[in-house]
Amino acid sequence: MSHRFALILALLTALALAAPAAALVKTGAPLPSLTLPGLDGQSHDLGALAKDKVAVVVYWSVSCPLCRKQMPEFVALNKRLAGNAFAMLMINSDGPAMKPAAQAYAEQYNLPGPILLDVGAGDSMPFGQKMDLIATPTVLVYDQKGVLVHAQELKVDLPQLNQAVEKALVH
Repeated sequence: MSHRFALILALLTALALAAPAAALVKTGAPLPSLTLPGLDGQSHDLGALAKDKVAVVVYWSVSCPLCRKQMPEFVALNKRLAGNAFAMLMINSDGPAMKPAAQAYAEQYNLPGPILLDVGAGDSMPFGQKMDLIATPTVLVYDQKGVLVHAQELKVDLPQLNQAVEKALVH
């Protein structure tokens, strides 16, 4: 078990009953200019996937109990907004060794694709590191210009998430 994963797991365990939390990352930040590998074996540019769309990034882990609890709601949000200028970007934080487990999880929860992996050179986590994320799930809402307008880590407040997405869609 990697040190980062152990730290994240300990934090999740300690905060599992916590109230919904704002993320450490502050609004106003641009969507990172990154290309991440996908479960499909292709490379995916975040900017291209989110171009001219309200983008919801769901940063998740296979071992995250809160992710399991809230994943059906994220999937329902994606289905409800199909046909709008909207994209849901699912980014798995577990690393290359967990790729088969992430694939099984994505199939179990019928996650919208492409499913991205936060994997970079030297076992780095480029998205998580660039955004200073420490917990899963983390949900980030970017407006159509690629600016972060809403962020939550850990126990996501779904009404707040829906409100942020709806507001971004009308602006």
